[in-house]
Amino acid sequence: KLMICKDQIDNVKFDAFFSNVCYHEVAHGLGIKNTITGKGNVRKALQNQYSAWEEAKADICGLYIVQTLIEKGEIRDITIEDAYVTYIAGLLRSVRFGATEAHGIANMMCFNYMEDHGAFSRNAEGKYVVDFEKAAAAIDSWAALILETQATGNFEFAQKYAAENASIRETLAAEVALVNNAGIPRDIVF
Repeated sequence: KLMICKDQIDNVKFDAFFSNVCYHEVAHGLGIKNTITGKGNVRKALQNQYSAWEEAKADICGLYIVQTLIEKGEIRDITIEDAYVTYIAGLLRSVRFGATEAHGIANMMCFNYMEDHGAFSRNAEGKYVVDFEKAAAAIDSWAALILETQATGNFEFAQKYAAENASIRETLAAEVALVNNAGIPRDIVF
């Protein structure tokens, strides 16, 4: 409620979060395992960049799978809009854990890519508004970039891209501070 605009807050749903996470895990098992350039398997070719790029692939391809299953009528309890808004809310939640390990680096690459491609903006109140058309295009182009990077085993590009795009930018850092200062716990302790 602190970060998502009032017109889209009802799109943040547990079932969408569950589907996004579930198909993130499915997406790990999909995709190319060996490069098409003769550099061997993707893990070896991408070296220390592999884990972050694999997590980014699972994130965005998982969201793509959810979108496709909704379009085919296989997932009926959420809408594509629910999946998108919940995905952005999930990234906002995840960034609070930091951006130094593979999941965090992947989250920041995904978040910054989506922002740079207009998938969301902030309204006059500073709350997030997802542009569903631009989000769909960003999902497609980000997935294509990740899959191409893995398929070619382009370590140099992967390293440079992550160095330039895996950080928490100033605006987001201020938003994280706002959430932290509101006393919202990072996670639930049972």
